[in-house]
Amino acid sequence: MNQRLLLAVLLTGLGCVPMQAADAPSANQRVVPRAIVLPDYCNTPDAMAVLANNDILLSVPNFTDPTSPGVLMRITPQDEVSLFCKLPLHPQTNGVFPMGIRQAPSGDLYVADCQTLDETPDNSRLLCVRVVDGQPGAVEVVANGLNVANGVAIHNGFVYVTDSSMGKTEDGAEISGIYRFALDERNVQVVPGGSDPHLLATLKTECREIPVGADGIDIDEQGHVYVANCGDGLIERFTFDDAGKVTGHQVLTSPGQMRSADGIYYDRPTRCIYVADILANAIQVVTLDGQVKTLAQDGDNDGSGGQLDGPSEAVVRGNELIVANFDRVFPGSVNTKSEKPYTLSVIGR
Repeated sequence: MNQRLLLAVLLTGLGCVPMQAADAPSANQRVVPRAIVLPDYCNTPDAMAVLANNDILLSVPNFTDPTSPGVLMRITPQDEVSLFCKLPLHPQTNGVFPMGIRQAPSGDLYVADCQTLDETPDNSRLLCVRVVDGQPGAVEVVANGLNVANGVAIHNGFVYVTDSSMGKTEDGAEISGIYRFALDERNVQVVPGGSDPHLLATLKTECREIPVGADGIDIDEQGHVYVANCGDGLIERFTFDDAGKVTGHQVLTSPGQMRSADGIYYDRPTRCIYVADILANAIQVVTLDGQVKTLAQDGDNDGSGGQLDGPSEAVVRGNELIVANFDRVFPGSVNTKSEKPYTLSVIGR
């Protein structure tokens, strides 16, 4: 089985700064865990963007059953679920698999289209969904030629996207990377092999069972870039100068603190990073000095009661944490079966 097909199988697998008293939930505001049930055509929810009106836009790549094309969904604060938009199919693969999603200050959405199910390498895309008056418009291609496009972040006029698999080192470790594009760039053809000028940095993943490198990504107020090294279960921190040159790199967490690190979300009020530990069926909270605390963890279940069910990303909305349940089976994962219902979990934080 080649590397892309293995990745396809896998995919189609503390001391936080306290909240101010006014922000802390009172007893009658405590969150009772609940499930948001998705339609049957949303079989693999992945990542989320929280909008100014507290709606959430959810990417659904549908790796579990690719006969349902990938879509973007809208979830209101009242848990109402509706289709936000369909996305254009890839002209070569005739499929679309939206993963990382973030909203730019303009309101436009930037979405990673992860084409790892196809055997042809380097055909993933970064898309831009134009948004006018809150409604989806034209979908434009920012970049072609990524291999396993995954996480997305936006900062200071640029969109960052992780590529979770770019090749192997001589000793068999996985190489992955962080790319950066100007928000107004379009139809960039990425040069394979690590020489593209948009490539800012690479990561190395030692884990052989989960050969997935750079995954979730987010950026703090100072411009530090945090990246989840999925297979090794680490959070890494990068700093870059204005030209995109690496000026600092630190492995923030220690090996063994987390079993995996999928999607991440940096919460500015608490200055903590929420990490989806998909193998452990857990949400971890990471402080900026590298401490790790388990916020929530469940055993094997179907997600129907609001339990975690293979979480891929968690985002903050008020005093709630909204968790996408990817619900795929991976080597060593707590989750042992992909099944209905397809859900998001809502838990307290």
